[in-house]
Amino acid sequence: MEKVQCEPCKVRNRNNVSIHWCVICEESLCSDCTENHRSMKISRNHELIDINRMPIQTNIADQCCFKHDNLPFEYFCIDHDVLSCKECLAESHRSCQKVMSVDIACKGAKQSQSFIDATELVDHVLETTHTIGKDEQDFIENIAKEANSVKTAVRIVKEEAIRHIEALEKSLRHDLDLKKDKIIQKSKTTIKETEDIKKSTKDKQDIFDLVNKHGSEKQAFIAVHAYKQDLTDLEKRVTGITEKSTRFTINLNPQKLKESIHSIGSIELSEVPSNVKFVQKKKCQSQMPIVQAQSMPQFVYKQDLDTKNVEIYGMTINDNNEVILVDNSGLGRILVYDENDNYKYQIETKHQPWDIALIPGKNSGVMTSYFQDVLEFVDFDKKNISRTVLIRESGQGGVAASNKNIYVGTKGNINILDLEGRFIRSIKTKNEKVKPWFMTLDKSENIYYTGYKILCCIRSDGTEVYTYSTPDNDNLWNLAVDNHGYVYVAVQESGVYRIKPDGKLMDIVIKNENHLESVGICFNIQFTKMILSRGDTISVFNQK
Repeated sequence: MEKVQCEPCKVRNRNNVSIHWCVICEESLCSDCTENHRSMKISRNHELIDINRMPIQTNIADQCCFKHDNLPFEYFCIDHDVLSCKECLAESHRSCQKVMSVDIACKGAKQSQSFIDATELVDHVLETTHTIGKDEQDFIENIAKEANSVKTAVRIVKEEAIRHIEALEKSLRHDLDLKKDKIIQKSKTTIKETEDIKKSTKDKQDIFDLVNKHGSEKQAFIAVHAYKQDLTDLEKRVTGITEKSTRFTINLNPQKLKESIHSIGSIELSEVPSNVKFVQKKKCQSQMPIVQAQSMPQFVYKQDLDTKNVEIYGMTINDNNEVILVDNSGLGRILVYDENDNYKYQIETKHQPWDIALIPGKNSGVMTSYFQDVLEFVDFDKKNISRTVLIRESGQGGVAASNKNIYVGTKGNINILDLEGRFIRSIKTKNEKVKPWFMTLDKSENIYYTGYKILCCIRSDGTEVYTYSTPDNDNLWNLAVDNHGYVYVAVQESGVYRIKPDGKLMDIVIKNENHLESVGICFNIQFTKMILSRGDTISVFNQK
């Protein structure tokens, strides 16, 4: 700290360094002035602190009235809860019943509720501003990461567009070769026929030249009539060639590419309120935390579904609130229950199923298999398996779907397919030896998956958002994510964990009892109903 000049000495044009600061007088004092201050009756009880502890803002409070030429505040009006100088008292508080001197009113001020409220408000504001600053800094980092993800996505779209144009070029070149070969072949056929006519005509020319030069009139007469039909045929053939002869030109008719392709996408912003909330102290009944936690739903047990001899891991709920379970016991089947939890129908599968995902906007879904490396397409309208696609190393792999893509877990990768099951690209996972065995997507198409001991959240370009493991290294099974980014994961030995958007445990929503093991979970669209699988027992929970 820089040296501070003694204020009483400064008035007397002396340059002495201060060693203390008087809280009451709000001025700095050198050693001599400190002794004088302590010896004077009016100031001997003043609080003196080390000069190094002097606050930056040394004017603790305005002790004078700015309305009346800085007259000192001498009175306090309880009725109006304000300080007053003599002029204020005469002008505004003449009729007030509860007016007292500041010296009397200030007794016990440090222990008063007003002082406590003021200090708490200061702490409250400081803590909130710190939280806001940290939250905004985290937001800046996240938005920068999202922008980089968008840049990567733009690059991927560009590469896909280039591949598409290259495929169109290949098709166009193939079409060009076919048309060129066809034209050339036609001309070669004409040349061949022309040569044949030419040879036949030359033979006739030789005969007529011989007769003309050396033959008799009789031979000329006979030759004319003998070859009359041959000459007519030759004439018709030449006429046919010339009448049908055409000439092709080959040109490119380009589509107006620049006019037809206006954009490869758009940058969209979605705005939601910040999680940081500030509650005014006057509205608080008691001390409240600065950042108000969102009111998270709690769930209570309702009933078990009517199931027998089942083994359920994969499950989902459609837009009609129908519960869809994949049972891998026996030969395998899909069980469908209505919104009132009553059994509705079943679909026999071709392979024992593992996980299932519905394709948004369609009454269809896709399933991975327990043992086979296949992806089965389910038609819920026809209630059958419509087709099967081979996906290498997809057995016991998770599956998720958007309205554009299908995501399938394979060893060390997540394969991204189109809605027909054709491979587009793959994303490498955190552990190349671990297969994502259950998957789900959020509304931004971030990918959440479990792999035995870990839960991972990644972006569509493979960028890791977070990884979570339980403290006791328990197995993590099926999972679901709500509209706020909270993940609900079935933890084998413990129950259902709720994970915050930053990847940290928030709470345990459902605790396992009676040695049950949680393996499957899904919610309805409103997140008011939870279906929880314990393998052979399927339980329904409703939001409180």
